[in-house]
Order: sequence, then structure tokens, then C-alpha cells
Amino acid sequence: MKFKLGKQWIEDRNQVTNVIRRLFDEDGEVDQYVKSYKKGTTLFYEGDALNDIYILLEGHVDLYKKKPNVDSEYPIISLEQGSLIGIIAFTTGEPSLTTARASEDISILKIPDAAVRSLIERNERFKKYMDELIMANLLERFRNTIILQMKLDSVNNKLREERNELQQAYRELKEAQDMLIYQEKMATLGQLVAGFAHEVNNPTASLLRSTETLKERIADLLNRFEDETRDKGFVNTLYDAGRKAGYPDTATIRERVKELKKTFGKAPQVQLRLLAQLPQHLIPLFIKKNVNDPAELEFYLSHFELGKLFQNIESAGNRIAGLVSSLKSYSRSDTDHEWEEADIREGIHDTLQLTSNRIKYYDIQIDLPEIPKIRVNPAALNQVWTNIVLNAADAMGKNGSLSIICNNDDENIWVEIRDSGPGIKEEIIDKIFESNFSTKKSEVKFGLGLGLSISKDIITQHGGTISAKNSQQGGAIFTVTLPLNN
Repeated sequence: MKFKLGKQWIEDRNQVTNVIRRLFDEDGEVDQYVKSYKKGTTLFYEGDALNDIYILLEGHVDLYKKKPNVDSEYPIISLEQGSLIGIIAFTTGEPSLTTARASEDISILKIPDAAVRSLIERNERFKKYMDELIMANLLERFRNTIILQMKLDSVNNKLREERNELQQAYRELKEAQDMLIYQEKMATLGQLVAGFAHEVNNPTASLLRSTETLKERIADLLNRFEDETRDKGFVNTLYDAGRKAGYPDTATIRERVKELKKTFGKAPQVQLRLLAQLPQHLIPLFIKKNVNDPAELEFYLSHFELGKLFQNIESAGNRIAGLVSSLKSYSRSDTDHEWEEADIREGIHDTLQLTSNRIKYYDIQIDLPEIPKIRVNPAALNQVWTNIVLNAADAMGKNGSLSIICNNDDENIWVEIRDSGPGIKEEIIDKIFESNFSTKKSEVKFGLGLGLSISKDIITQHGGTISAKNSQQGGAIFTVTLPLNN
């Protein structure tokens, strides 16, 4: 950097200090102001009042600034020979902003304020040189400050980028941790399901075998009874009617009870309701046999009721067997291979079977035509169907409709699951597949907000896609696409 002293442009800092020394030499005062200090010597501390001007003749001096709330300091700038040290504090009279410390052995001119003023009064050239030297030092400090600020901005930008990368890494780590927790829970649940299915399967099979035996024994007993009473099959007919009977709606029962009361006026309400559940072609047989007395009605209707009770036992046993079969199929606890050729419709049916308690009041529409088998991880796909169906149930509450459709073209199989809920807000529809994102509030007691995120990962692993949109008729539509050749 060039310094202008009077009419001279000086590039060498050493020349600047020589000019200053010559000015003092004219009065023979220079020697008394030349000071030498060892490396590490502190010239003044931050906060000191400076009554001397320091001109660095040889060596380097570092300026330090205290760290806030910490008993330590950090370097600000390193000054070379020809520099004025503490110039701002000297000229303004304010306490020093920094601490000055020799970074090597140094030689300086330490001129008291009174000597500077005396020399200025005696030598007009000295005043001009000092003003220009002060200005040159301040300009250089300003230049260094700008450079330092640019470096600081660069470092801040880099730190900001690293902070963003660190935050992203933390989010990914948190997502991975949550997914591991979820997968561990699912693995544990799979083991529990497999154990439960095994434990329930044996008594269920025993119940169904006993039911078959009981059915044969009851039929034999009724046949013997009819042979003895010569009832010509009426008791057997009532028993078979009970085993096959459905349950008419309440309004139909009420209407039939009103009509039957005209014929069976002595029968109590309980018997009239049983008569109302009989197939209508059997009522004339009661009239023909002149069965009107409550005790006699009780005898015949008890066989119809016995058939209904047996039907309930048989139906419940088959229901339990079906649930056990669906549990085993859903968790794939009976196979050693995760990936296999499978008909994905079976997994959808298993999911509906196992979630029937949540969707039993819905209007369910299923259109699952014949589609090709594809290589999939059935248990993982079942998790996808379950997440979507349960999310739909959470959205709809107790009433609604659920539609599941599948089909295929030359390249893909697609499954569309549509509900009649309130739909998804447009501002969050792009976020629902992100980890830990959930619109569920306090009424939902379980879940990590990972269901749809994991569903997306599973479908991606299958080479497919999953998307969501709102229906124009209301509700949400989830579409899963799986490639035929995976």
C-alpha cells in the first residue's frame, strides 16, 4: 500500500518510519522515545487509556479482543513495521478497543502526547506527515476490516451450509431410528401373531371337529325321537330350519309378530318372535297340527332354537378358523421366503378380514377381477393395505363407504382405495408420505406418524409408486401401482 507524505508517494513502510525518525532527529529527541520489547510483551490492554502514540519500527505486533463472558481473547490483526498502534484510542481519547502484544522481538517509537503536540507546534511538516500517516493507517485498517468481513461472510455461509447438512443428517438419522423402532415392533408383532395363530388354531380345529360330531349325534337323536313319536319329520324340519335361518330386519319381525298374534293369541312375545323368524312355509304346519298351546309351542320351537344355537356355534368356529388363516397368511408366518409369486388380491382380502371390526359399519365395495401373480413381499404389501384402510377409517369415523378396485394393463397392476371421508387438505397433501407427519390428534392413541412413509418405502422397494389425491365427490383416493415384471 502506498503512503503519501507531503508530495512523496512512499511504498515501503520502513521509509515511513525513517521519515518520522528524521523529524525527531532534527531536535535530537529520537533516542529517548525508541523502546525495545521482547516477544510476548503486552504494550497495553483493552480498556486502557492511551496517552502515548506507538509507531512500530521493527517486528510485528498482534491486536487481541476479549471474548464475551469468557476469560480469554482472540487475535484481530497483525501489524507490521510502519504501523501506528492504538491510533483510534489515541486520537479519540476513548479507552483502547484491543490489547497489543508483541509476536516477536520489536522496536517502537513510544512518543508521549505532550511530545507529539510540542513537535507539531515546532515543525509544520511533522503535523502534515502525522495526519497523512494516521489517515493511511486508518485506510489500511478499513481495507483489512472489509477483507476480514468478506472472509467472515464466507465462513458464515459455509457454516450455514454445514448446519443445514447436519440438520438434514439428523432428520435422516431420526427417520431411520423411528423406522427401526417401527420395524422392530412389526417383527415382534409378527412373532406374537404367529404364536397366537398357532395357539388358537388347535382349539379351533378341535371345536370344529366336535361340531361335526355333535351335528351327527343331534341328527341321530332327532331321528330316534321321531321314530318313537312318529312325528313325521316335523322336529327335524324345525331343527334344519334353525340351522339355516337368517335374521330378518327388525321392521319385518314386528310386522310378522302382529300377524302371528291373530293366530297364536296365547303365545307369549318370546315365542311369537321365534315364530316370526321361521320360514313362512312352516307356519301352516303349526296350524295344521293345531299347535297353539304355549307349552306345546315351547317344545317345537326349542328344536328350531337348538338349530339356531348350533348354527351360531358352527358359524363362530368357522369365523375363528378364518381369522386364524388370515393371520397366518397376513404375517406369512408359515413361509421361509419373504419374496414370492403371489396374488395381491389375497392380501387385500386378508387385510379386510382382520380390520373388519373397524370397517364393519361401512358400505364396502370390492371389485377385484382376475389379475396376474407378481413377485412381491406379501407381508410388506399387507402392511401397506392395512395402513391405507386404517387411515381411511380414522378419517371417516363410524360411518362411510370404502371402495377397493384393482386392475392391470400390459406393464402394471394398480390398486385404488377410495374413501368417503373429508379428504386431505391441499396444503399438506404433498407431505403425507413424509416421516413423522401426521394429522392425527389426541383421539388416536397409537402410531409414530410413519405409516404412509413406510408404505411409500415398501412400494418403492417393489419398483412401484403410491400417490394420493382428493376426489371431486369428496374423500381421498390412494393409488398403488406395481410393475408386472419386478
